[in-house]
Amino acid sequence: MNTLLIWPLIPLTYWGGQYSVKLIGRRAFMPPLGLLTVAALCPQEWNLRLVDLNITGAVSDEDLEWADLAFISGMVIQHSSMKEVIRRCNKAGVPTVVGGPHATSSPEKFDDADHLILDEGEITLPPFFKDYAAGCAQRVYNAGGEKPDITLTPLPRFDLLDIHAYTHMCVQFSRGCPFACEFCDITYLYGKRPRTKEAHQILSELQILYDLDFRGEVFLVDDNFIGNKKNVKLMLPELITWMKEHEYPFWLYTEASLNLADDDELLELMSQAGFHSVFIGIESPSVESLRETQKYQNIKGDMLGKVHKIQSHGMEVMAGFIVGFDSDTEDIFERQIEFITAANIPMAHVAPLNAMPNTQLFNRLRLEGRIEGEWEGDTFDFCNFATKLPALTLVRGYRHILSTLYTPENFFGRLRDLMGALKGSSARTLGRLNMTTKIKYLFPLIGALVKLGMLDKDRKHYWKFMFWVLRNHPDKWLFALCRAITGHHFIRYTEEVVVPRLGLLEKELQEKEQLLLVAAAS
Repeated sequence: MNTLLIWPLIPLTYWGGQYSVKLIGRRAFMPPLGLLTVAALCPQEWNLRLVDLNITGAVSDEDLEWADLAFISGMVIQHSSMKEVIRRCNKAGVPTVVGGPHATSSPEKFDDADHLILDEGEITLPPFFKDYAAGCAQRVYNAGGEKPDITLTPLPRFDLLDIHAYTHMCVQFSRGCPFACEFCDITYLYGKRPRTKEAHQILSELQILYDLDFRGEVFLVDDNFIGNKKNVKLMLPELITWMKEHEYPFWLYTEASLNLADDDELLELMSQAGFHSVFIGIESPSVESLRETQKYQNIKGDMLGKVHKIQSHGMEVMAGFIVGFDSDTEDIFERQIEFITAANIPMAHVAPLNAMPNTQLFNRLRLEGRIEGEWEGDTFDFCNFATKLPALTLVRGYRHILSTLYTPENFFGRLRDLMGALKGSSARTLGRLNMTTKIKYLFPLIGALVKLGMLDKDRKHYWKFMFWVLRNHPDKWLFALCRAITGHHFIRYTEEVVVPRLGLLEKELQEKEQLLLVAAAS
């Protein structure tokens, strides 16, 4: 069975990293771990071919002529590309098997697919394989609420990748989250009881990446890495041993909840294991908004102090923030800027609140009659519900936040403050790398160094920052360079795409407001 595993195009977004990927001469940010796991679950006799549209741009005619079957996965932000891939497969007569988080949340949007494999593939793929071989495959397979034991999940098929086409690699330790934030769909998709792999699985996955000659940043894609603290603490000592034995070939980062700051043992273990960054959903400096969205774990204690504590263990805090809560007032935009600046967070993902399917937020707003449309994962799908703050106020305030945060001066200012805040062993991770690893990691950065330092219009800010780092924190120069490259994407995307498009949206809303005023006066 010749089978395509197709990863649709991720459009230009903050977390797509497209400007930075281009800068360092790679072709895509991160591979599709879900499809690599699907590949591992496929019958061994099948011939598999991974097609990542973020590298190839499209599915080729040759691929479609070769294929007997096409597996397609994706997130909501990839919806348009998913539909185009299905259309092309249908036209070529290649049966389509669609799954992943977007299809699981909104299966009704894929009536053009031949088969839907919903929920987690460890449960739903085996019966599909059996039925397909017997010629009696159903159209829809779901898990009926069952969650798989991921200690039995096979190793992802990293061998299918052009591994050096990517800037980052990824592995997964756990699924699920114990918290119940109103806007989040993770508990719907993966449950409230975090399930974990065993240490030997993670080490085996890292060993494969090592043997494939990858060196650099590895993302543990868990939605909450510390959701099951007991198992994390059992795994980390073994990870520390492996990293030391291999002279720290990877720079690790993950996602976690803010209560990470309350556990000194866990902070130190992660630091010793080589975690350099953690993404945290902070959402808002407003206690009222946090309480509204059931983000109770962020209300306990001093949020700013907790961020600083994590940084004091050598881990950068990247963070998500949201505007548009019912409790938000017109000062929320300045409050967000002030918090992000005081927290030394260079990479802050600020987004308007949207109600995703299968969330408590969507259900509440639907009962209140406030849902106004569907969210497709785009930064500019602005609040798909009737907000308490006027839409024009939200758009104007949102544009103000982003245009303020991502000026070169402000971005490098926060990055400079972060350099001073980072302490502990993780801050020195790259200093522990052996020379071979350093060279492999540095080669892709050389071109970026030239482009940023000589060709980029903001080069004066870059050099000012880098010289400051070399004078004050020379042991962190490589981390500083990497973050400057990441910042290039955030700065350029904001300047060239986000601010202009939000300006157009603001103009449209102003015109609508004027028309309403004219209509009311007549």
